[in-house]
Amino acid sequence: MSLADRNRLAEGILPLRQLLLNIVNDPNLFPANGQHLRSQFRTALDQLDAVGAFPEVIEALRLNDASSPRALVLDAALEQVGLTGQQLELKLEVVNWTRTRAFRAWDIALQRSPGVESEDDTGFDESQLGPDPEDDPDYDAGDHPDGSDPARHYRWRRARKLLAKLLKAIDDIFGSFISAIPNVGELIIEIKGALESLLDR
Repeated sequence: MSLADRNRLAEGILPLRQLLLNIVNDPNLFPANGQHLRSQFRTALDQLDAVGAFPEVIEALRLNDASSPRALVLDAALEQVGLTGQQLELKLEVVNWTRTRAFRAWDIALQRSPGVESEDDTGFDESQLGPDPEDDPDYDAGDHPDGSDPARHYRWRRARKLLAKLLKAIDDIFGSFISAIPNVGELIIEIKGALESLLDR
């Protein structure tokens, strides 16, 4: 694999930490009865930072000496799982396409939440959020409780599901070379997978 291809992979990993952090920091993306998990996810992300997980993965990809033993092992692993040439281009395009749809749905949900005064203001008033009806195991989709906003809940459900799809699309690339970068990479995948499960409910 060329250094240019490895750099492109590294650039794709750079935003992953911020994406995970942004999702964890947005209370709308969590089930109302699972808010206690947000602090646990923050702690898990702090632990990834403490061991330098993301920089280590990026450094492994950006090895400049293509003839070093570590670079040769990494290149062989990446080539074996098809992360070269046109296959790499396709997977990166799928991630970009999925990211565009997910971020657009997230923006729409933010812009139309209570407390938002204009499309340029993406803040919201947490006191007006209320529980998501779907957190109730007896919830009937055809019978919305008084005072609820079915359209708002639908927008946030759509944003959650598209973000879960984005995390899965990232797996098509990141999961492919995880065996070549053990330990810290596996920690990132585990936390990402747990967050993905929470969103795709």
